[in-house]
Amino acid sequence: MATTDEIQQAVESFFLLFNGVIVFLMSCGYTLIESGGVRSQNAGHSLFKTLLIFITSALAYWVTGYAFAFGGTPNVILGTRFWVSEKFGSRVDNQAGYPGVENFTNSNNVYNLNNQDPYIHFFYHYMLTFLVTNIAASAFAERCQVIVYVLFSILMSGFIYPFLAHWMWGSNGWLGDVVGARDYGGSAIIYLTAGVAALIGTIFLGPRFGRFEPRALPLFGHSIPITSVGAILVAFGFFVLNSGADHRITGVAYGDRVGHGLINTVLSGAASGATYYILQRLIESVKQPARHLKRRVFLSTVNSIIAGMVAVAGGAVAYNPWSAIVIGFIAALSFLLWSKLLLKFHVDDPVETAAVHIGGGLWGIFAVPIFRRTIGAGVNGGYEENALSIIYRITMGESWRGLLNSLCTAAVVMAWTAIFITILFLVLKLVRLLKVSRDEELRGIDLFQHGEPAYALRIYCAACGEQLQGKTIEHETIGARPNFPAIVTDAEGAIVPIEYFSDRNGSSGNINGTKIKSMNEENRV
Repeated sequence: MATTDEIQQAVESFFLLFNGVIVFLMSCGYTLIESGGVRSQNAGHSLFKTLLIFITSALAYWVTGYAFAFGGTPNVILGTRFWVSEKFGSRVDNQAGYPGVENFTNSNNVYNLNNQDPYIHFFYHYMLTFLVTNIAASAFAERCQVIVYVLFSILMSGFIYPFLAHWMWGSNGWLGDVVGARDYGGSAIIYLTAGVAALIGTIFLGPRFGRFEPRALPLFGHSIPITSVGAILVAFGFFVLNSGADHRITGVAYGDRVGHGLINTVLSGAASGATYYILQRLIESVKQPARHLKRRVFLSTVNSIIAGMVAVAGGAVAYNPWSAIVIGFIAALSFLLWSKLLLKFHVDDPVETAAVHIGGGLWGIFAVPIFRRTIGAGVNGGYEENALSIIYRITMGESWRGLLNSLCTAAVVMAWTAIFITILFLVLKLVRLLKVSRDEELRGIDLFQHGEPAYALRIYCAACGEQLQGKTIEHETIGARPNFPAIVTDAEGAIVPIEYFSDRNGSSGNINGTKIKSMNEENRV
C-alpha cells in the first residue's frame, strides 16, 4: 500500500507532466496564430519552422541546455552537471542526481525537487525552452531561410535561455538568490527574452517586400479561424504557466495559489483585450483611415489579450484580482505603444511578436514590486501576509528595492539576449544565408523552399498573384490547365487583373504594378 509521501510524489509528478503537455499545446497555438496571420502562400513555411525548432531545440537542450540551467551545483552563473543526461536521476552522493532548483517565487519555503521525478522536470523545462524559441522565431515569418531557424534554435535552446533560467530559478542563481529578483511565471525570463530575440532578428531581416516600399500597406493574414484556434491554445497554456510554476498543487496553500493564478490570468487578459479594442476603434474613428489601411483588429486584439497574460505572469499568484485588472489595462497601452513605435521605424513584424512580448514582459517584471501581495494560508501552516510592495508598504525601503531588482532583471535579459542574437544574425547576413530572394518571397516560400504548399496549388497560385494561364507555377508542376479565371485575388484581398509574370528564361513582369525580377536573378540578403 502506498504511503502518503509516495502518493504526494505521484500527484506532484503528474501535475508537472500535465503542465508540460499543455505548454507544448501552447507552442502549437503560437504556430497557428503565426500561420493564420501570414499570407497563404507562406503558411506552410511557418508550420515547418515549428517542426525544425522542435527537433533542434530538443537535442540542444539535452546536450547543454538543461545542464546550464539546472546542473545540480551551487553555482551562481551556470550548472555543470547532467550533460547529455549523464548520471541524471541517479541516487548516488545523497540525491546528487537531482536538479538544483529553488522555489520560483522564493516567497515561502525552498521546496525539495526530490518530491518529483527528475525526468518529468526535464520534460517540463524543455517545453518552456521550446516555447521561448518558437515565440521568437514567429517574428521571422515570410522571409527567413530555413538554416536561420536551425541555428537560431540551437543558440536559444542550448545557450541563451538556459543561462537566464539558471540565474532566476536555478539553485543559487545570482538573479534570484543573490539579487533577490522575482519572476514567478516568466514575464522577463520567458517572454521578454523571446520579444528581444524577435526584435533583433526582425531588424536584421528587414521588411517584407511591399510592406513599406514601394507602398505602405498591411499584408493581411489569410485565416482568422486558424488564428482564433491558436489563440485558444495559447490562453490554455497561460492558465498553466501562470498558476503552476510552483510545481506543486497538494496542500491548502499551493492549491489556493493555483486558483489565484488562474483568476488573475483571466482578468488581466480580458482587461487588456477590451482596452486595446476600444482604444483602436477610437483611434480609427478620429483618423478615419481607408479600409485597406486599417489595422488587423482581430489579430491585434488577440495579441493584446496575450500581452495582458504575459504581464501578469511575473506574479500571477501574488496579486489581488483588482491588481490583475490594472496590470492588464496598462499592458494594452504598452503593447499599443510598442506596436506603433515599431511601425514608425518600419520594423516589419508579421504577427507583432516583439510588441506583444516586450510590451507585456517589460511591464510585467516591473509590476511585481508594485502590486505583489500574498495573503492566505501559509505553506508551513498558519496565516501568512507578505505585502512588501509599493502599493501596500510604500514607506518601506524593501518595497522600493524591488524596482531596482526588476530593473536589473530587465537589463540583464535584454542585454544577454541582444548580444548573442545580434552576433548570430550579423554572421548570417555576411554569409548571405539570412533572407530568401525577392522572387521566392513574392511567389511564396512554401513551394520554392519546401516544394509543397500548405494549400491546393490553384489556391496557392491565386494567393501569390501568380499567372494562372500559360507557363506558370502550375504549368511547371502539373502541366497546363485551360479555362482558368481571368482575375485572381492578391494577398491584400483586392481583385486585380492577371499580369504576365516571368518565366525561367528571364522575361520580367509585375505584381500589382511593382516590377519583379525573374527566378534566375539572385536577390538575396
